[in-house]
Amino acid sequence: MPFFKSFRSGAKVVDQAVNLDPHTWTLPSSYKPSQADGKQTIIPDPRVFSNVFSIPCETETQSIETLLAYPDASHAAVHLALLECFRNLKASAKALDVKVIQPPSYDETKSPEPASPSEPTQLPASKKWDLLIKLAVTRFTTWWSGIELLLNHASAYSHHGGTRAALQLTKDYLPPLDILLVWYALMLSPEAYEAACNAQGANATRLKNLCFPWPAIRDVIDMDKMQLVLPRSAQKLFSNITSQPCDILEYLQSPPAYTDTGKVCIETDLFSEVKRHEDIIEESHKLLWIRSPALQGSLIRAGLEYLDFHLREPNAVEEETVCHQSFGVRLFWRTHRLFPRQYNAFLREIGGAQPDQTQGQDLKRDAKILFDMNDPSPIQEHCHCWTCERIRDDLPEFVYIKPSTAASSSTSLSPMQKQISSLSAEALLQIQDDLGFCLAVEDARRSGLPLPTRPPTAAEKEADKIAKQKQKELGYRPGLNEYVEVLPDGRRKIRTHKYKYTTGMWGMALF
Repeated sequence: MPFFKSFRSGAKVVDQAVNLDPHTWTLPSSYKPSQADGKQTIIPDPRVFSNVFSIPCETETQSIETLLAYPDASHAAVHLALLECFRNLKASAKALDVKVIQPPSYDETKSPEPASPSEPTQLPASKKWDLLIKLAVTRFTTWWSGIELLLNHASAYSHHGGTRAALQLTKDYLPPLDILLVWYALMLSPEAYEAACNAQGANATRLKNLCFPWPAIRDVIDMDKMQLVLPRSAQKLFSNITSQPCDILEYLQSPPAYTDTGKVCIETDLFSEVKRHEDIIEESHKLLWIRSPALQGSLIRAGLEYLDFHLREPNAVEEETVCHQSFGVRLFWRTHRLFPRQYNAFLREIGGAQPDQTQGQDLKRDAKILFDMNDPSPIQEHCHCWTCERIRDDLPEFVYIKPSTAASSSTSLSPMQKQISSLSAEALLQIQDDLGFCLAVEDARRSGLPLPTRPPTAAEKEADKIAKQKQKELGYRPGLNEYVEVLPDGRRKIRTHKYKYTTGMWGMALF
């Protein structure tokens, strides 16, 4: 009778889900903790970052396919992780033990003698964050003044694209997180960034061609703690350029007596620029898409919505226009602008920087072919919580509408309930299990407990199957001391050299 038991259980799930607000679903919460020698839970799935290296590096005219290659869901995923790192930096600043000693006050009417100094008082949490930003701005100015050394070193030792490819920074050249925060804010202010680049003279072109270093950032983020962990080479390079410690929290606790602010003067109020981005950092943390079971789907939908938006409004380049769009559109818009050369080329192609609209129509047609897009639909206010986003993975047109009291007492189904009722019991169970599992993982992470685990889902099994099939198609590549022999019947066989190799100080010797 297991089949009938499963059928009744599934029917009960559908009935409860249809007649309840999805935001009030009772989700599974009992999962086994992972074992040290067993399968480890990794959220976000590393595969979501797999395309982060697709950053166009051509400095000449680009094709439509190249223009549409960036930003990708992988770049937006790293962006989400970076925003979470910024938020954790802010939390670390607020936890610092920073005390303020007020200077002695004078009272001219009583005595010329100064009053005794007051006791040290704890600096308010918000002031601690402001203090860190101001210090980060000073550190950034010093780093920016010495960036020619960094670019020359990177060009000599890590750049292999030739003169026709733009230089991009690898993880060995990344600055600390506080410097990235200021650089992030400066790059998102086009006029200010243009002026800051021009102030570098001969290095202006190289700086303008830089994309915010998403691949390098992906490599150094601890996705479990959402912290930036720079390699020793990057830390040493930063210290050599700025004569400052890499960790700003360490720097804040014991600042040096004197610090050179650098030779390059940046006219922009960088403190205000950084403060402008606090809202998106908090909004990103509140939604926490980076830990969501629907991360991949959310970013794919947001990317298409962003392209739809630009194709409808090719001249919408001002923040006042974009700020009314959904979180996903604003995330992709920021990600796009963090590669100024690519963003400007895209605007020229869609007609945003010129009156000729025919190019925009061409890009729209090509985008439909590449992404199988339908005509843009009118923008609706969507809830972007984990639950609604996970439902949209199965029902892309799902729109959450909070049930009214009258509707809950009615026997007829609301449009939202009709949408949910179209899902099978198996699909509903999987949605709820995905949500419950990710919530349980996040609760365990915040409590410092071992992360729970569960058997692979059907989607995970299918993804693993596809990955293995791709690996099989690529075939086995010979390693050290191996070679491929083609047999008379056409088959290939991996053989091992009979020689022994030893590696010495100056290379490899054959004996």
